[in-house]
Amino acid sequence: MCLLFLLAPLGHGDRCILPITDVDVYGPGQKAIIAWNGQVERLILSTDLYATMDTRALEILPLPSEPSVDEAAFESFQAVQQLMMNNLPRVSVPGKEPQGLEIVFHERIGAHDITVVEATSVDELINFVLKYAREMGVSSALSVDQKTRNILEDYVTRAFNYWVFDLVDVYSATKTVEPVVYEFRSVKLYYPLKVSATAKGRTNIILYLITPEPISEQIIPAKMRVARYQPIDQRIQFQLSSQDLATIDPNVAELFPAVDGAEAWFTAVKYEGELQDLDFDFEVSLHPTPCRSIEVDTDKAEYWLGESVRTTVQFTHLLPECVEIQVVHLHQVRLEVRDSTGARVGSWQWQTNSDLTETVTWKPEAAGIYSISASSWWNGEKWEVEDHTEITVSEEAPSAETISPSALIQWFMYGVIIATMCILAGVAIAYLLLRSRAAK
Repeated sequence: MCLLFLLAPLGHGDRCILPITDVDVYGPGQKAIIAWNGQVERLILSTDLYATMDTRALEILPLPSEPSVDEAAFESFQAVQQLMMNNLPRVSVPGKEPQGLEIVFHERIGAHDITVVEATSVDELINFVLKYAREMGVSSALSVDQKTRNILEDYVTRAFNYWVFDLVDVYSATKTVEPVVYEFRSVKLYYPLKVSATAKGRTNIILYLITPEPISEQIIPAKMRVARYQPIDQRIQFQLSSQDLATIDPNVAELFPAVDGAEAWFTAVKYEGELQDLDFDFEVSLHPTPCRSIEVDTDKAEYWLGESVRTTVQFTHLLPECVEIQVVHLHQVRLEVRDSTGARVGSWQWQTNSDLTETVTWKPEAAGIYSISASSWWNGEKWEVEDHTEITVSEEAPSAETISPSALIQWFMYGVIIATMCILAGVAIAYLLLRSRAAK
């Protein structure tokens, strides 16, 4: 029983919850299965809600494209839990032009009264919400404060033009609302979290991800982590067959073409913290474009033993057209030098929240090939970008008989000067001789 509880915690918050009465509404339970094949996403949601008194709540879900909406089954979540149990480690312990607001879908599905609209301005969106609340016979006005308006405006600015309005009954005792599935096109694996900042309290979010490739912990938002089996602390990540996918949802299985072997990867990711700290969305690309860069270089590629190596690190905090969430953070830039055996012979660290350029000078103590690497780490914990270079150090010192190119140039100049002086001297002597004969 305890193991099952640890494996399938309830995720809280994925939608903007606007109370229609003046009571606080909380989102104690959100379960989400997100299947994405690189082009189409199938999002299965089941919500647990409670309030300080019986009321109605309007949930808002921003999406990047127009969704299809249908009823889902609780069995999908039971199948996910069973798959996690089956894979328990066996170890000892560019957007369109604005066209105004348009209703593109309206249907009642179980306890959900769902309306999907296309809107390109916050004013249109809020006006629709107020009008919709009046038409649904809600007795009190909908609360849209400045914080909520700012969040909605952020999504509109990022070209999230499709909005799902889900009117549900909320009770003082926690009740589970029937799951709903949304299917839409998306170039990224997407799950809205920022809208949850309109709710209150502490939350524990768990997302069950199904993707063509394994999700690395390095590419998920910094405030989240891959969930783990307890107490062995192994990541909850494994491969799924087409049969496994079908047990979750036959339509999920259709997202991944049938080939020999495993069809997809399952990863559970987690967030623990305050709802008000959800100032980001979960967005992941199969092959993400990095927003930071780092370069490491030396003044030359080959050195004699005893020479000093001048090494420069250049870290770019944010590349053009990239943005980041405005949270207090730093980047730890690390520089390491290792010899041909892999032993570390030198290391340096710097901390920054902007661009950084640093140069160090060090001296090899033995001949051989040295590997030099520079990397950046979010808050000193999560790897971001890395760069490498190599140098060769030789034992032989330059021979005394070896004439350097600069010496050759110097001797050539000396030769030119001497030849010029000899020519001038010869001309002067000839001139004097000729003048002497002419005098006679």
